[in-house]
Amino acid sequence: MKFGINYSKAAVKLYEEGVISPDIFKCPAWPELIAQVKDQYPIYIHFPLGVGAGIGDAIDGETKKPADWRKFEKLLADSATPYLNLHLHAPRARFGLDLTKDSLFDREQTVERLIKDVEAVVARFGKDKVIVENGFNLGPDPLYPAYEAETARIVVETTGCGFLFDLSHARIAAMRLGHDYRDYIAKLPLHAIREIHITGMQVVNEYWLARAEASGLSRAVIESYIGPNGAWLPQGMTDHLPLSDDDWAIMRWAADQLQSGAWNIPWVTSLECGGLGPFWEATFTEAEMREQLPRLQSIFANVTS
Repeated sequence: MKFGINYSKAAVKLYEEGVISPDIFKCPAWPELIAQVKDQYPIYIHFPLGVGAGIGDAIDGETKKPADWRKFEKLLADSATPYLNLHLHAPRARFGLDLTKDSLFDREQTVERLIKDVEAVVARFGKDKVIVENGFNLGPDPLYPAYEAETARIVVETTGCGFLFDLSHARIAAMRLGHDYRDYIAKLPLHAIREIHITGMQVVNEYWLARAEASGLSRAVIESYIGPNGAWLPQGMTDHLPLSDDDWAIMRWAADQLQSGAWNIPWVTSLECGGLGPFWEATFTEAEMREQLPRLQSIFANVTS
């Protein structure tokens, strides 16, 4: 199993200095970036593709339009990325659908739309090339059916695709349901894991709001996503932040689950902290990376296929 981290200026700097030693960098699907770095560093791509509109295709989360498959096929080939990832989403207005509030909570319709879209991508690339990622919804609403563990399991079992397990997404979804995260995770298609994402989780308090504002985001923009002072976040917490004391214990538990065979061992486990742009640089500093990445990598070092 490889260990990865989000590609960032800080990560590359520390990598070149020999301070950190990830096996691979997780990159956004930006053609210019991939052309620049693919011959310099070990990389793979995380694609901004979502399913759930029920249009028999995936949506590009950056353009908000159906995927330009010629673009993504070239990126797959150029980077030798082993899987095409799809995000399981609730059918929202950004997919170009005119929906009522109730339709977001229609389980049967949600599952049908997800399966229709994933099956179309599987038909194009093959079930062994496609993986779907579990998610959660921001905002004051309860958890949408698209993000329930049973939904991910049904989609994987019906389409035959693999599973990209995001541990923090599962923890947040469980919080929305008022469940223990281990009970929620046990219902996911763990036998089909092909990739794992991990992050730290923190309560969004004034300290984190100030760090976000220092990156150039206004308080109004921040709160349009998370509500006033993070009120829309379950227990006030969000992911993609440095690890807390509680997170370290969960990381050790996750490594134990992999080593015991309870979870299928993926080709890569990646830390989704930091990245490109002022906001992501502000949420995971070079100093935090220097301290946390080697410690985290050592926890997963004993996981063997």
